[in-house]
Amino acid sequence: MLTSQRVSGIYLSTLHSYTMVFFSKNQLFGLLLLGVTFFDVYIGLAGLLSVIIANSFAWIFGLNKTSIHAGLYGFNALLVGLGLGISFRPSLVFYFILIFVALATLLFTLAFEGITSKYGLPFLTLPFLASLWFTLLASRSYTELIPGESGIFLLNSLYARGGYTLVEWYQWFGNLSWPLVVKVYFRSLGAIFFQYHLLAGIIIAIGLLLYSRIAFLLSIIGFAFTWLFYVVIGANMHELDYSYIGFNHILTAIAIGGFFVVASRWSLLWVILLTPVISLFISGSFVLLAPVQLPVFSLPFNLVVLLFLYALKFREKRLHQPEQVLNQHFTPEKNLYLSQNARKRFPNQQYVDIQLPFFGTWKVNQGHDGAYTHKEQWQHAWDFVIRDESDKEHAGSGESLTDYYCFGKPVLAPAGGWVEEVVDGIADNTPGDYNTLNNWGNTVIIRHNQWLYSKLSHLKKDSITVSPGAYVQQGQAIGYCGNSGFAAYP
Repeated sequence: MLTSQRVSGIYLSTLHSYTMVFFSKNQLFGLLLLGVTFFDVYIGLAGLLSVIIANSFAWIFGLNKTSIHAGLYGFNALLVGLGLGISFRPSLVFYFILIFVALATLLFTLAFEGITSKYGLPFLTLPFLASLWFTLLASRSYTELIPGESGIFLLNSLYARGGYTLVEWYQWFGNLSWPLVVKVYFRSLGAIFFQYHLLAGIIIAIGLLLYSRIAFLLSIIGFAFTWLFYVVIGANMHELDYSYIGFNHILTAIAIGGFFVVASRWSLLWVILLTPVISLFISGSFVLLAPVQLPVFSLPFNLVVLLFLYALKFREKRLHQPEQVLNQHFTPEKNLYLSQNARKRFPNQQYVDIQLPFFGTWKVNQGHDGAYTHKEQWQHAWDFVIRDESDKEHAGSGESLTDYYCFGKPVLAPAGGWVEEVVDGIADNTPGDYNTLNNWGNTVIIRHNQWLYSKLSHLKKDSITVSPGAYVQQGQAIGYCGNSGFAAYP
């Protein structure tokens, strides 16, 4: 039964699947983007169906509702659906295959989310690339999939909705005598949603401006410096004008200029510096993918953004040049405001991005002020264990340490910092026994800044891989889970 709450969830998950392409949750922007994709009804329908199918499977899987409503599991499926909609003619076979392609896109999304989240990175449009590339390769053996002729269907669609007047308006926009750089900018915006027309780009630009003035400005700056770079090096402008690949520069400018990084002169400087890198990756991608006859799509955007964000995690100094966004608010303006506000209110403090010190799903066996330990000044601690579907922490009898699911699993640094102290060489207890002489067992203490430390204890004997004074990255393995110290079980 469809309740008002479910209808609202379907509405939000669908619209946000469109806006998330631009890192946004603005619903008006989503309606504009949805309308743009329906310039060609069949392309728009393929995108919309792909979103609904992917989000439906996400709900069936029991995935996080907040993530579903935010469009995180739908926006890659949208791009895949649009890409297939422009590549093939509509037919029963096409829509039948689209169901399973949308499912595959969701599986790719979950896989890439699992991989990139371990490093504190976004998965961006990697699932879109993997799913669409595999589908295009597979389609070469599908005789019932007929290559599309989107231009014909587009004009027919416009004529059906608005007659000859609408077709004339559409063609009038396409024939505007604006400077080439302006026209290519708008076409590049439209190309993000596989709409290669000036009017589509103009509407997207208006929506982008309504969503965020900073994002709109960054899109212009990113593309302008791209154009300037191509002119300076004497590159073939055909690459931007007819391949529409310039959207890689636009999305990268928004991502690095104000979304994943707080907008500042430093983020703007990096947008400019990374422009030649994107161009290099674009040209290289064309050569790399030519033998298999696959389009480049958004590969350069993914590579540059992920490489840059990963590189920022290795910094030991100048953490605000540029400053990464740790608490995402989905507009560059809010990210900037909250960063400035935090600096004014807490000038001597800074955010430390903390993650759980393990891979996968663990459970808290004992928390603050626990039933057995974690008392008084030692109360601020958590004991983590792995449990199976029967809520058991071990297989077999549990008499051996190796019976326990968490024993020997990697323990990770919750944030970057300097290793202050290491205690190793303490034997692991037999299950049920305690070591009352060395309560903490094998331990690593990490200093994240002058006021924040983390302590990882009860590690496996001789498993610690770091030394005092060393700098560790967030997510770096520092040892393995053990049963040393005042711990009866791993």
